[in-house]
Amino acid sequence: MSVGTRVATTGDLQELVELYRRFRQDIADERGAAVHLLKEALAEPLESVMGTVVQDDNRLAILGLVDEVPVGMALGRTEELADTSRLAVVEALYVDPPAREVGVGESLLATVLEWASLKQAIGIDIEVLPGMREAKNFLEGSGFAARLLVMHKRLSR
Repeated sequence: MSVGTRVATTGDLQELVELYRRFRQDIADERGAAVHLLKEALAEPLESVMGTVVQDDNRLAILGLVDEVPVGMALGRTEELADTSRLAVVEALYVDPPAREVGVGESLLATVLEWASLKQAIGIDIEVLPGMREAKNFLEGSGFAARLLVMHKRLSR
Protein backbone atom coordinates (compact mmCIF):
# COMPACT_ATOMS: atom_id res chain seq x y z
CA MET A 1 0.00 0.00 0.00
CA SER A 2 1.39 3.40 -0.98
CA VAL A 3 0.38 6.61 0.77
CA GLY A 4 1.06 10.07 -0.61
CA THR A 5 -0.29 13.40 -1.77
CA ARG A 6 -0.54 15.40 -4.93
CA VAL A 7 -1.63 18.88 -5.85
CA ALA A 8 -5.23 18.95 -7.03
CA THR A 9 -5.98 20.20 -10.51
CA THR A 10 -9.12 21.30 -12.29
CA GLY A 11 -9.56 17.66 -13.32
CA ASP A 12 -9.97 16.80 -9.63
CA LEU A 13 -12.77 19.27 -8.87
CA GLN A 14 -15.50 16.66 -8.46
CA GLU A 15 -13.36 14.59 -6.10
CA LEU A 16 -12.38 17.69 -4.08
CA VAL A 17 -16.00 18.77 -3.79
CA GLU A 18 -17.06 15.31 -2.64
CA LEU A 19 -14.26 15.11 -0.04
CA TYR A 20 -15.09 18.61 1.21
CA ARG A 21 -18.76 17.70 1.57
CA ARG A 22 -17.73 14.61 3.57
CA PHE A 23 -15.51 16.87 5.71
CA ARG A 24 -18.49 19.14 6.45
CA GLN A 25 -20.67 16.14 7.20
CA ASP A 26 -17.98 14.66 9.45
CA ILE A 27 -17.82 17.76 11.67
CA ALA A 28 -21.52 18.72 11.53
CA ASP A 29 -22.42 17.18 14.89
CA GLU A 30 -19.39 18.53 16.74
CA ARG A 31 -19.74 21.27 19.34
CA GLY A 32 -19.29 24.63 17.62
CA ALA A 33 -19.85 23.25 14.13
CA ALA A 34 -23.11 25.09 13.47
CA VAL A 35 -21.47 28.52 13.56
CA HIS A 36 -18.21 27.25 12.07
CA LEU A 37 -20.00 25.90 9.01
CA LEU A 38 -21.81 29.22 8.55
CA LYS A 39 -18.78 31.42 9.16
CA GLU A 40 -15.61 29.60 8.09
CA ALA A 41 -16.71 26.89 5.66
CA LEU A 42 -16.57 27.33 1.91
CA ALA A 43 -19.89 28.40 0.40
CA GLU A 44 -21.88 26.84 -2.39
CA PRO A 45 -21.58 26.42 -5.28
CA LEU A 46 -18.55 24.35 -4.24
CA GLU A 47 -17.66 23.41 -7.81
CA SER A 48 -17.07 27.07 -8.64
CA VAL A 49 -15.28 27.82 -5.35
CA MET A 50 -12.97 24.80 -5.73
CA GLY A 51 -12.20 25.88 -9.29
CA THR A 52 -10.98 29.19 -7.93
CA VAL A 53 -9.00 27.51 -5.14
CA VAL A 54 -7.03 25.19 -7.44
CA GLN A 55 -6.08 28.08 -9.73
CA ASP A 56 -5.01 30.57 -7.04
CA ASP A 57 -1.27 30.72 -6.28
CA ASN A 58 -1.96 31.80 -2.71
CA ARG A 59 -4.25 28.82 -2.09
CA LEU A 60 -3.54 25.17 -1.52
CA ALA A 61 -5.61 22.19 -2.64
CA ILE A 62 -4.04 18.77 -2.21
CA LEU A 63 -5.37 15.25 -2.28
CA GLY A 64 -4.31 12.52 0.13
CA LEU A 65 -3.89 9.21 -1.65
CA VAL A 66 -3.82 5.51 -0.88
CA ASP A 67 -2.61 3.55 -3.92
CA GLU A 68 -3.28 6.68 -6.01
CA VAL A 69 -6.95 6.76 -4.92
CA PRO A 70 -8.03 10.08 -3.29
CA VAL A 71 -9.12 9.44 0.31
CA GLY A 72 -8.41 12.83 1.86
CA MET A 73 -7.72 16.47 1.16
CA ALA A 74 -6.32 19.66 2.59
CA LEU A 75 -7.22 23.21 1.64
CA GLY A 76 -5.29 26.27 2.70
CA ARG A 77 -4.53 29.89 2.03
CA THR A 78 -2.03 32.52 3.07
CA GLU A 79 -2.88 35.72 4.88
CA GLU A 80 -0.75 38.83 5.09
CA LEU A 81 -0.25 40.03 8.66
CA ALA A 82 0.09 43.61 9.96
CA ASP A 83 3.90 43.50 9.63
CA THR A 84 3.59 42.11 6.04
CA SER A 85 4.70 38.63 7.07
CA ARG A 86 2.52 35.69 6.01
CA LEU A 87 0.49 33.18 7.95
CA ALA A 88 -0.62 29.89 6.40
CA VAL A 89 -4.19 28.92 7.31
CA VAL A 90 -5.50 25.39 6.79
CA GLU A 91 -9.19 25.67 5.96
CA ALA A 92 -9.85 21.94 5.88
CA LEU A 93 -7.88 18.79 6.60
CA TYR A 94 -9.85 15.60 6.10
CA VAL A 95 -9.25 11.89 5.66
CA ASP A 96 -12.05 9.39 5.05
CA PRO A 97 -12.52 7.31 8.25
CA PRO A 98 -11.58 3.95 6.65
CA ALA A 99 -8.25 5.48 5.51
CA ARG A 100 -7.30 6.98 8.88
CA GLU A 101 -4.41 5.52 10.85
CA VAL A 102 -2.39 4.59 7.75
CA GLY A 103 -0.42 7.83 7.35
CA VAL A 104 -2.61 9.86 4.99
CA GLY A 105 -3.10 12.66 7.53
CA GLU A 106 0.63 12.78 8.23
CA SER A 107 1.35 12.93 4.51
CA LEU A 108 -1.17 15.73 3.99
CA LEU A 109 0.25 17.68 6.93
CA ALA A 110 3.83 17.25 5.67
CA THR A 111 2.76 18.66 2.30
CA VAL A 112 1.02 21.59 4.03
CA LEU A 113 4.20 22.32 6.03
CA GLU A 114 6.29 22.23 2.86
CA TRP A 115 3.85 24.56 1.06
CA ALA A 116 3.81 27.00 4.00
CA SER A 117 7.59 27.05 4.02
CA LEU A 118 7.70 27.76 0.27
CA LYS A 119 5.23 30.61 0.86
CA GLN A 120 7.60 31.92 3.59
CA ALA A 121 4.85 31.75 6.19
CA ILE A 122 5.84 32.46 9.80
CA GLY A 123 3.42 29.80 11.03
CA ILE A 124 0.37 27.69 10.31
CA ASP A 125 -3.09 27.90 11.86
CA ILE A 126 -5.49 24.94 11.78
CA GLU A 127 -8.86 25.22 13.49
CA VAL A 128 -10.10 22.28 15.54
CA LEU A 129 -13.59 22.24 16.99
CA PRO A 130 -14.07 21.57 20.71
CA GLY A 131 -14.43 17.89 21.41
CA MET A 132 -12.44 16.78 18.35
CA ARG A 133 -9.91 15.05 20.59
CA GLU A 134 -8.38 12.84 17.87
CA ALA A 135 -7.70 15.84 15.63
CA LYS A 136 -6.28 17.82 18.55
CA ASN A 137 -4.02 14.93 19.57
CA PHE A 138 -2.87 14.42 15.97
CA LEU A 139 -1.92 18.07 15.63
CA GLU A 140 -0.28 18.31 19.05
CA GLY A 141 1.75 15.20 18.17
CA SER A 142 2.91 17.09 15.08
CA GLY A 143 4.12 20.08 17.09
CA PHE A 144 1.04 22.30 17.01
CA ALA A 145 -0.20 24.13 20.11
CA ALA A 146 -3.31 26.20 20.80
CA ARG A 147 -2.71 29.94 20.35
CA LEU A 148 -6.28 31.20 20.69
CA LEU A 149 -9.55 29.99 22.14
CA VAL A 150 -12.72 31.58 20.80
CA MET A 151 -15.59 31.69 23.28
CA HIS A 152 -19.14 31.80 21.97
CA LYS A 153 -22.58 32.31 23.46
CA ARG A 154 -25.63 31.46 21.42
CA LEU A 155 -28.39 34.06 21.56
CA SER A 156 -32.02 33.26 20.97
CA ARG A 157 -33.62 34.83 17.94
